Amino acid sequence: MGSDRNKDTTHGDEIPGEQENTIQLDAERPASELPGKIAASLLIKKGPKKGAEYTISTSRTVIGRGTGSDIIVDDPAVSRMHAAIEFSEARFVLRDLGSKNGTFLDGKSINETGLAHGDTFQLGSTIIEFVLTDRPGESVYVIE
Repeated sequence: MGSDRNKDTTHGDEIPGEQENTIQLDAERPASELPGKIAASLLIKKGPKKGAEYTISTSRTVIGRGTGSDIIVDDPAVSRMHAAIEFSEARFVLRDLGSKNGTFLDGKSINETGLAHGDTFQLGSTIIEFVLTDRPGESVYVIE
């Protein structure tokens, strides 16, 4: 005798693949979709907007001086579209977008690198901390 999980109890018919479809939906979630269990934020530690916090809510966030950027940094040493943070393949990546003055992680120039909680990177004279928290929607910035 088999399980009745995949049976329509009103007609006694099998519901083909009902359980498999549920599993497939979870497995086929786009890699670019942000995870629901964590929230990512950027904290400006040094620079013109020191103390500002920005929540990352999309799979690609562009940081730069220009109005086309998602996060605008008023630093003359920052390019109009300087760098991007992308969520791909279950990780966050910091990518330089061909900026004039470069993007630095821990003092080293990067083209592309993975980001972890607490990483600090620099665009021009602006220093930004990458913060992950497991409480989406809540501020991760603590005012002291």
